Amino acid sequence: MTRRIDHAEAASEFIAATDHIEFHDRRLWDLRRKRDRAAAAVPEWEQLRDLASQIKEHTLTHLADYLEQFERAAQANGVTVHWARDAAEHNQVVYEILAVRGAKTLV
Repeated sequence: MTRRIDHAEAASEFIAATDHIEFHDRRLWDLRRKRDRAAAAVPEWEQLRDLASQIKEHTLTHLADYLEQFERAAQANGVTVHWARDAAEHNQVVYEILAVRGAKTLV
C-alpha cells in the first residue's frame, strides 16, 4: 500500500532546513543569471517579451471563447470535457472519475 504524502507538510519541512534555503537561493540566482545571459544573446528580446505579453493579455481577455472552442474541438475528437466553477468542484469531479474506475493511486 502506498503511503499518502501531505505535500504542504513536506514543503514546510523542506523549507525549514537551512541548507535547503541556501540551496534554493543559490539555484534561484543561478537560473536568473542564465536567463539574463540568454536574454542578452537575443537582440530583439524586449520586442519578443512585449509580444508575448500582448498575446497573454489577448488570450486572458478572450479566455471564455478559447475554452469553448477547445471544448468543441475536444468533443469532436471523442473527448469528454468536464467544467468546474472552483477548485472544490474540480476535486469532486476528479474524485468521482477516479472512484467510478476504482483507482487507488493518482500520480
